[in-house]
Amino acid sequence: MHDSSDLLIHEFLLGGRPDWKVAVVYLESLADEAAVKAAVTEPLLLWARPDFVKDLSRASLLDQAHSRLILAQDIKRLETMGDVLDKVLKGHAVLLVDGVEAALAVETKGWPSRAIEKPSSEIGVMGPQVAFTETIKINVALVRLQLNTSDLVIEPMTVGRKSRTDVRLLYVDGVAPGEIVDEVRRRLQSIDTDVILDMGMIRNLIRDDPFSPFAMDRLTERPDSVAAELNKGRVAVLSNNSPFALIMPTNFSMVFDTAEDQYMNPLTSSAMRIIRMFAYALSLFASPVYVAIVTFHYELVPLPLLLNIATTQEGVPLPLGLTAVITELIMEVVREAGVRLPQQFGSAVSIVGALVLGQAAIQAGFVPPGLVIVVTMATIASFAVPRAEKAISYRLLRFPLLLLASTVGFYGVAFGALMMIYQFSSLKSVGVPYFTLYTPGEVHRLATKVVAVPPQLSPATRPLGSHDRVRRGRLPKPRDPKASGRGGSRR
Repeated sequence: MHDSSDLLIHEFLLGGRPDWKVAVVYLESLADEAAVKAAVTEPLLLWARPDFVKDLSRASLLDQAHSRLILAQDIKRLETMGDVLDKVLKGHAVLLVDGVEAALAVETKGWPSRAIEKPSSEIGVMGPQVAFTETIKINVALVRLQLNTSDLVIEPMTVGRKSRTDVRLLYVDGVAPGEIVDEVRRRLQSIDTDVILDMGMIRNLIRDDPFSPFAMDRLTERPDSVAAELNKGRVAVLSNNSPFALIMPTNFSMVFDTAEDQYMNPLTSSAMRIIRMFAYALSLFASPVYVAIVTFHYELVPLPLLLNIATTQEGVPLPLGLTAVITELIMEVVREAGVRLPQQFGSAVSIVGALVLGQAAIQAGFVPPGLVIVVTMATIASFAVPRAEKAISYRLLRFPLLLLASTVGFYGVAFGALMMIYQFSSLKSVGVPYFTLYTPGEVHRLATKVVAVPPQLSPATRPLGSHDRVRRGRLPKPRDPKASGRGGSRR
């Protein structure tokens, strides 16, 4: 441990005998000193009195110590020095007995942790207002509260040579397909790196296509979303020091899903999902289509509007395609500045900066007003995509589409859209095709990707665990009083 200042070693003698030396080792920065004192030190000091240990032998010292630590929550026997170091670095207190080739580890974790708060990246009006924290034990408890079943399996793992990060693999036994669970477990166990600081690092190490710009896995900070996806047969991964859970496998339709869709009226939820799909298409194709129409296909524009556009285009020094690319870049810079600035200044700077820059650019004749309107509309529409990590990757596709639109018009936009579909179709998430819209043989699932089906009409099987039926809680049919006859009920 290189004489670390937070490493504490308490040594004492059992029964006052010099040959019976005992030491308690722990890190004061990771262990709860009050728990160490109450569960380890005080019981051992009381037991160390001569009248308690006069009939003991060296071979039974460790077993007797184990029976004395009745206040400890979790006690494990360690056989190697590597196990001792691993437990000490994870906040345990380790009991060492001179002359005994084993040790006892007592769980006394007590590092500072953040309190449970509301979700910040997946804000919802309805549903539980609880988010994960950076402590994996609390996160597992939050999932347990949402999915309180004995079939929930939680497998512990350790990832990272130096960070030794605790990781948990979660799935529902009998629901999650075994081949998917085995594949995720194999990928987690094959990680060979020094440090794991966040769930995003794990996602980048186990994803199928590391060079794809699309986020093929879902990161969520909501325990209810994890419980809902586990019930559908998916697998979740939790990591210590990360307030996000990784859900696998995913598909393209999950881009438009929100946590509160399952709590809203099906009609309202369907309308909101369609609006999000429209906003996604608008954020991606609004600027390229505008550049293509004004540059190559202006015959599609009504004459009065075309005259207005032509008037505003006069005096602009750069071609419309290049102007659109520069405008989009400036909007991205303003948005990134608003995110990185302190919270009390970020929103004000981003809004005022966009307004001032846009108005000044129009008055100076650098940018046509129509382009500013289209770019602003596309930027606002991009915020309707529920997943922040997916919205960032998808909105960057506007730049290659702008280059294609400014070169060959609609042909370039159509070519770019076909390349996107081709890329989506070739991607996989843990071996499952990313662009799958329904399970083969179950075409009725296709409608559920666009609209929210009422629970009474939803498919009876899960998307992945098709062998297990979903209990939908249908209301019993009203009883017919005529069926029971007069004066009594039928049995």
